[in-house]
Amino acid sequence: MLRVESLYKNFGGIKAVTNLTFEVQKGRIHGIIGPNGSGKTTTFNCITGVLKPSGGTVFLDNRDITGIKPNEAADLGIRRTFQGGKLVPGLT
Repeated sequence: MLRVESLYKNFGGIKAVTNLTFEVQKGRIHGIIGPNGSGKTTTFNCITGVLKPSGGTVFLDNRDITGIKPNEAADLGIRRTFQGGKLVPGLT
C-alpha cells in the first residue's frame, strides 16, 4: 500500500532523514518511534507532501507520489494531524 525507498531529507548540512526504507501493508498498523529530533515528523512531512524529500521515492499503491502537494496526498487518502498544545482551554 505505502512504500518508502531510500528516503532522505537534508536541511543544509543537517541530515534529518537518511536512507529510510519501509513498507506499510494494507490492514496492518505500524508506528514510527524515536527520540526528539530523530526525523519522525520530517518523515511524515515528506510522505504527505508538506516537505519535498532531498532524495528517495514514496509510492502509494505502486504509484510514485514523491513530492506530491499536501492537498493531492489528502485526496489520495494520506492525511496527518498536527499536535496541538492547548486543544481544550483550561485543561493541561
